[in-house]
Amino acid sequence: MSATIEELKHLGFTGAEAQVYIYLLQHPLATGYEVSKGTGLPRANAYQALETLASKERVTVVSPDPARYAPVPPTQLLKRIQYETAQRCRELEEQLSALEQPDGIGHFWELREHQRIETRLKELIASARHRIAASLWAEDVERFTEALRAAHERGCVIILNVFGEIEVDYATVYHHEGPEKVVSGHVIALVVDSQEALVASLDVPTTGVVTENRTMVRLVEKLIRDEAYVAAIYERFHDELEDAFGTHLVHLRRRLLPSEDAERLLAVTTPDVEITHPIPIQEQ
Repeated sequence: MSATIEELKHLGFTGAEAQVYIYLLQHPLATGYEVSKGTGLPRANAYQALETLASKERVTVVSPDPARYAPVPPTQLLKRIQYETAQRCRELEEQLSALEQPDGIGHFWELREHQRIETRLKELIASARHRIAASLWAEDVERFTEALRAAHERGCVIILNVFGEIEVDYATVYHHEGPEKVVSGHVIALVVDSQEALVASLDVPTTGVVTENRTMVRLVEKLIRDEAYVAAIYERFHDELEDAFGTHLVHLRRRLLPSEDAERLLAVTTPDVEITHPIPIQEQ
């Protein structure tokens, strides 16, 4: 009971009002005297709580003499509170935004825990109004499918670069090699509405960054877009590209990767072939 009273207090009830409302749920059509006696509240406090609850349309007076009270059903009451709170938050957001003086820079927030990264990513997806672009592993997509599908259903365009195999029916998907052939580790990236970006490495030690910095958001979005371009081009010209640059473009990628990653790339893409002379790339 005390926990329920505390939760009602978080929704704007006083302690006395919460006790009265709960009592009326259990004893509908009670009089003020009965409420006072049943809750143990002084009569003046009980009547004051009933008067306030009635004015806020949280209880109703169902008879005049003696006055008897009935609670508004919990489902109806909580939906009304939810609507009123959301409306109040929207109005407050407009008021605070009008007062805000942007610094023109955009800040960075570092995230160090895996769970915090996933929570923030879900929050970003939930906040999206128009567009989501992301690069994720198939296992990530599976975890975030519910949030992504909800965004799609409210009208967001969703573009996904997916590393690995998974069926997706709510987004435009560009398929990439499986995680076993990714040499840069478990890195994910997401941009919502071209306004905010999250980039994270989910390998240990886990680390991530969220930013509204306009330059960095554009850079992350370009990264995601370029990955999509590569996937589409590779799918269309697979044979020609591998003839020119080797399996999984190993010659091109080997030239551009750090030496440690390049050796790992060779191990996962051409384990039975020793490549000592990569095809030269003509400088532009």
